[in-house]
Amino acid sequence: MSYLAFARKYRPQVFEDIVGQSHVTTTLKNAISQDRVAHAYIFAGPRGVGKTTAARILAKALNCEKGPAPKPCNACNSCKEISQGSSLDILEIDGASNRGIDEIRNLRENVKFAPSSGRFKIYIIDEVHMLTAEAFNALLKTLEEPPKHVKFIFATTQAHKVPLTILSRCQRFDFRRIASKDIAENLKKIAKAEGLNIGDDAIMLIAKHSDGGMRDAQVVLDQIASWASGKIGAGDVTKMLGLVEDEAFFELSDSINKKDANFALGVLDRLINEGKDTLQIILGLIEHFRNISIAKIAADPDRLIDTVPDKIKRYKDEAHHFTIEDILYCIYTLSNAIDFIKRASLSRIPLEAALVKLTLKGSVVPLDELMNRIEAIENGQVIHNSRGGLNLPYLVDKSTMPAKSTIDSAETSRPASEETRPAGDIDGVLGAWSKVVNDLMAKKMSVATYLQEGYPASMEGRTLSIGIPAGLQFHKEVLESVENRRLIEDSIKTVTGLELKIAFTLVEQVPGQRRRSPRPDDDTAAGFPEEGGSAEKEVDPILKSALEIFGGNVAEGDPQRRRTR
Repeated sequence: MSYLAFARKYRPQVFEDIVGQSHVTTTLKNAISQDRVAHAYIFAGPRGVGKTTAARILAKALNCEKGPAPKPCNACNSCKEISQGSSLDILEIDGASNRGIDEIRNLRENVKFAPSSGRFKIYIIDEVHMLTAEAFNALLKTLEEPPKHVKFIFATTQAHKVPLTILSRCQRFDFRRIASKDIAENLKKIAKAEGLNIGDDAIMLIAKHSDGGMRDAQVVLDQIASWASGKIGAGDVTKMLGLVEDEAFFELSDSINKKDANFALGVLDRLINEGKDTLQIILGLIEHFRNISIAKIAADPDRLIDTVPDKIKRYKDEAHHFTIEDILYCIYTLSNAIDFIKRASLSRIPLEAALVKLTLKGSVVPLDELMNRIEAIENGQVIHNSRGGLNLPYLVDKSTMPAKSTIDSAETSRPASEETRPAGDIDGVLGAWSKVVNDLMAKKMSVATYLQEGYPASMEGRTLSIGIPAGLQFHKEVLESVENRRLIEDSIKTVTGLELKIAFTLVEQVPGQRRRSPRPDDDTAAGFPEEGGSAEKEVDPILKSALEIFGGNVAEGDPQRRRTR
């Protein structure tokens, strides 16, 4: 007898042998037992998951000499003929090569004839979505009201291309992709029956590569049995299929952890020289970090990662070197690089850039830590690092903080004559404005940052009008909130002793106004000329001469302006 491929030799002959489709097989067996078999079915799903096999078993179950029975005997003449594909009552039609209206017309003419030996004449049309629109229309009436001795079974990988008028006349069953572990169990049975010496890691690698298709996995196992000699390992499967070995992904993740860009680029260069596809490399690396995240988060990673226990242990060990934020950052960065790889003529460059970015980046700060930093900044407890950035502050109870952390107690103690200064006197407010800003800085830094862009413009009665430059409308809106207004009024009272109400108005920038952040020891930090000085003293003499010649003035933020103290 000629050689039979594994996919044909070990094809299921009863419903119980079909792997991973219990929701379909159970319903069909019950329908046969209860005599509720429909006149038309459509089996939809990915390739190699058992659609045509289920159709043949259903045909055997209906025409079995001992049936109809949920489990065909596979011993009678009818079952044997169907299994061998020689039954005159079971017509398997390829929808791709018999897609025209003429073929469907012939089918309509033939359905009226009774079956030759079995109970039913069964039409199995594979890839039915390939039929033309005219062919589907010609089939409608026959499909809706066929003779009692006729059953239709359609199979398709693209059910969305089948017209709704056809779908509505059929009972639809959706076949699922088969889990890798179920495929691996089936491959182990075949390997045992064939006497193959193959490791579990190699079988699992074949199962993963099949992408949920049992037939694909059986074809690869058949191929590897002819290719390898002796014990078959995962390395043999990797070489035959041209896959990237898992060890390379562990090397890349280790280089990312150690910030070693040179080593990562070396690993990538080796893989490309071996003929590996860059898109395959990046997809494999994304899956690698996915497995690391599962090993870090899941209580039972063995159930969620399709690999052998030794690999799961390695994923767990690798997970100790990464935070969840780091892992997600790696996945997002690599996913974004896929778009560049698809568009670039040199697909290697985007992958190299992504690896360099991942190896040179710093640690990703968790969101809750960022929120703590923001809260601490608003409380004024900030520690600057050597780069000028912000380190995580020490969170200090505000009740233990001094009322004015940046103002010396000697500066804040004011004579009684100043505390009783008339409300309409703005000079006291002007002279102490930087101290007001600094006092507010200790309470809520964000508000103080906005306020330092403004200045006391005028005061009528007990209402202080604060001018905000016209281009800073957002600053004005923030400062006008009830809470922020109260904080500013409290700081004014703390520093000057005056109980004032404040109002904000948009103004043009005054010539002497400066736009920079205040220093705690700078009385002019709020943007006012030094006492006894003028705005003109701040202008460079050469620039002043140029202004007099051309009749110009100094614009806000001009880099030529200098402070002379």
